[in-house]
Amino acid sequence: MMPDYLEEELTIMEEIISSSALSSDIACGIDLDDPIRILNLSPVISIRSCSTLREAVELMNQKRIGCLIVVNDRDELIGIFTERDILRKVVARGLDFDKEIVDKYMTPNPETLCEIDPIAFALNMMSAGGFRHIPITRNNQVKFMLSIKDIVDEISRVHRKRVLNLPPDLRQHTSQYGG
Repeated sequence: MMPDYLEEELTIMEEIISSSALSSDIACGIDLDDPIRILNLSPVISIRSCSTLREAVELMNQKRIGCLIVVNDRDELIGIFTERDILRKVVARGLDFDKEIVDKYMTPNPETLCEIDPIAFALNMMSAGGFRHIPITRNNQVKFMLSIKDIVDEISRVHRKRVLNLPPDLRQHTSQYGG
């Protein structure tokens, strides 16, 4: 015979497991072994290597994106141009955005992943390489851009109830908790 307090604990655990909030998070959760393609990937935006820095910055602002792939005249990937390139390689030098071309300031030969590669590969590549963006290929052509934000957004979507209910600083109390 089981003590009453254990039976009560088992009942509470069964209720939690069968609750719709928990089971829906589990049902739509992501796993690090899932392929990158399950994420909400953005179509890749490209720019020619001979474009000016101004054209690149204007395109990034217009599309509200943090990077572009750089292509040659045959539309082959030759580099990536990011916000970080602008800050580290361009702004600090006081260059003329209308005269300088992307080719001189891009990061050449970026690493890519295939859309069927696991999310874990992307996280490892981003962490080890210090990347925030990775071009994603389909049939050996760059089709998408994966950003660290895409991964964080998916985790936040799956665990929205837990994420949205946290105070900005975990030591704080929100008004929701009487704080």
